[in-house]
Amino acid sequence: MMTRKITIMALIAGIILGTAAIEGLNVYRQSLKSQIFQQREHCKTIADAYIKESSTDFKVDPTAQSGVTVTLDKVDYSPARNSCVAELETVYFNQRTAYESLSVRDLLSGETLYSANCNKDCVDVLLKSSKVDPAFDYVMKNASTLP
Repeated sequence: MMTRKITIMALIAGIILGTAAIEGLNVYRQSLKSQIFQQREHCKTIADAYIKESSTDFKVDPTAQSGVTVTLDKVDYSPARNSCVAELETVYFNQRTAYESLSVRDLLSGETLYSANCNKDCVDVLLKSSKVDPAFDYVMKNASTLP
């Protein structure tokens, strides 16, 4: 009879401890998701500022014959790098030519992690889909193995 009471008490204690552990894990996960969301929002703000700073503003000088246009394709927070990583398209142009650079950059350190160049004769869609997109994904997944 006494053994049965001890077994029931142990079972109840186990259920309570298990429930508490699961609830604690859920709170931790929710906190982590919230932190990552805040970091992503911060990265988006940094990326927008980077684009504004790096692009030529044609509203100031509409007669400009050359300039730079930066377009943001992707931006995300990389926990392994503890930084913001962005996939960017930069077009340098003047009266005669246009030159495009596709890159993956660490926005906080300014480091270019991957870049590919293209002039008017190359097919930038193919270059982007075959080289730059996989490079961005690789950086996000394997940031700790990069130099």
